[in-house]
Amino acid sequence: MLELQGVAKRYPNGHLALDSLDLALPAGRITVVIGPSGCGKSTLLRLLVGLEAPTAGRILLDGEALHGPSPAIGVVFQEPRLFPWLDVLHNVAFGLSRRLPWRERRELALRACARVGLAAAVEALPKQLSGGMAQRAALARALVARPPVLLLDEPFSALDAVLRAQLQAELLRLWGEDRPTLLLVTHDLDEAVLLADEVVVLGGRPGRIVSRLEIALPRPREPHRPAFQMLRARLLSALPSYNLQAA
Repeated sequence: MLELQGVAKRYPNGHLALDSLDLALPAGRITVVIGPSGCGKSTLLRLLVGLEAPTAGRILLDGEALHGPSPAIGVVFQEPRLFPWLDVLHNVAFGLSRRLPWRERRELALRACARVGLAAAVEALPKQLSGGMAQRAALARALVARPPVLLLDEPFSALDAVLRAQLQAELLRLWGEDRPTLLLVTHDLDEAVLLADEVVVLGGRPGRIVSRLEIALPRPREPHRPAFQMLRARLLSALPSYNLQAA
């Protein structure tokens, strides 16, 4: 269980990005956060990752307060953020503790690469990878230690529609193997309905939770179905200031 209790974030310039957030992310479920630009979605993710500290409230993991990054939390950013001088294998192994011997780290990294379909590309440098392969490598790096919590910040937004659909299906498959607590930030309403057990809508400045919607559709979900489109319409109606072009 990852939980926010009365969390707020105010920056030194006085800007209040988030205010009074109370949110529990149940273990083993997929929570998707959507909202218009500037409502604090990325700030929320940075707080959960431990890259920033809240100015009020607490963030708890299984009842224990989080102070900074935790090995129990994996993260995938919008850009792969791979080290250009390391091959895929060493980029993925970078997500493991240096206290493990290299032989063990190598074996774990090879398994993680195989899980995301990169077994044949472990010796490739990032510049030799397609966009989809690079994002798979970033996903493998986040999953290599099998963290109980996985956070994703619009990881597929830069990909074309076909590749995006493939990686969405791949993410669901990987989630089904370990069932981590998963939080995904996205602008894409179809992606939210496709992946989520629950969608949390942020709005306003400062950002606050304005709506929550349970997604009870069985998986796999088909976007052309009326029930899917009805839920998408409900999400859109909860975002009065949403950028319709992005939707």
